[in-house]
Amino acid sequence: RATKPLFGFVASWNYTIWCFFYIGVPAAFLGKYGISALFRELGVSFGSSAMTTWGDWFNTPLGTALTGTVLIIAFAVVFIYGVSLYMRIQNITFVLASIGLAITAVVLLNHTPDSTVAAFNHYAGNFTGKPDTYKAITTNLGTNAVTDPPFDLKQTLISMTWPFTVLGFSIASAYIGGEIKGANRSQMIGMPGSLFYSAFWLLVISYVTLHAFGFSFLGNLAAVTPGNVNLGFTPTFSELAAALTQHVWLVLIIGVSFALWTYAWLPIYILTATRNILAWALDGLAPAKIAEVNENTHSPLIAIAVSSVLGIGFLWLYAYDAAFSTISGFFGQVCGTFFLTSIGAIVFPYTQKDMFEASPVAWRVAGVPVLSIMGVLSALGMGLIAWAFLNDPQSGISFAQPFMLYVNAGVFLSGFIYFYAAKFIQARQGVDIDLAFAEIPPE
Repeated sequence: RATKPLFGFVASWNYTIWCFFYIGVPAAFLGKYGISALFRELGVSFGSSAMTTWGDWFNTPLGTALTGTVLIIAFAVVFIYGVSLYMRIQNITFVLASIGLAITAVVLLNHTPDSTVAAFNHYAGNFTGKPDTYKAITTNLGTNAVTDPPFDLKQTLISMTWPFTVLGFSIASAYIGGEIKGANRSQMIGMPGSLFYSAFWLLVISYVTLHAFGFSFLGNLAAVTPGNVNLGFTPTFSELAAALTQHVWLVLIIGVSFALWTYAWLPIYILTATRNILAWALDGLAPAKIAEVNENTHSPLIAIAVSSVLGIGFLWLYAYDAAFSTISGFFGQVCGTFFLTSIGAIVFPYTQKDMFEASPVAWRVAGVPVLSIMGVLSALGMGLIAWAFLNDPQSGISFAQPFMLYVNAGVFLSGFIYFYAAKFIQARQGVDIDLAFAEIPPE
């Protein structure tokens, strides 16, 4: 809106389409990485082949998709009853998951490669039938086996793609800022607080996992194609930690708490997508029915239903089509929405001068609005992240794998088509949607 209504909508459209995708992706994670690993861990602990078979099923496309579908429907029901119910559930699961993460870290910290490789071989042998699975991995890799290389700045920068998927979206809670009491204070604490909390655990888990297994072991485990050594999965740090203990209660804590983390993205993306399409309806860019709020639950039922159904569709696409890699959509959000937002921040103090001057953050440095300075820094940062995505062969959207690059471009450009189509339809009915963009939308 600070630049032009068209660009404001396209930024929203681009972000929202990928929100639908990222409703589906973390829903898939619950079965693929959470429940499947838990059943494998318990199967080994109890010597139960039935449990390990169930673990294998949850890792299949069908198991992943069905589990995720149930999860999305469950969250849709929760949101129908209101954000407050979700907050209560989230607070409980957050505490439990954090306790489990701390226990997992302690388990890893108390082991070194001298013992962990043997523990891994014992655990993995239940699936591969090999007495020394790690040796089979290095043999299969041959000259491609991973060593401990010297520091490389380019590779370090490229590796930013994965931490960014966690640390780059603390702004998501702003989409429900108007529905939270004391949002001006809670947002200022919650957004940077979540950023630091996530960064802390990223560093801790990275350190203790490297401490326990070593760089070469983890690199080889990630590099090998699991099927080449009769292993139907690549274990996460959590599953590796569970393999180090013989205590069933510890296995349960590690497995269940990790499963609670797997779908953490899902609910906020339902909230974001729901609020965005509701705003489109208020602006005349989507059917007015979507903006209706139920009088009993005070929730936008149709918007929740639309977001959930589209999320389920993307879930099944992700489960069955390997081309839609986990983080490939974040590139579109960076290059499309975040970059346009950065440009908006740069020009806002000049295009909306009265509004900027009346705001509590009309700060200046050497006469230049701080907001504009932050916009420039943000644009540079987004450019660096985009470069990392395009040069990371594991991002799923690199120059070496251009399919998702075309998909991202298509999603972004389709926003222009949709905007003009909606504008044309409304104009034929005598409605000028440009008037809606002349004012700040309601909370």
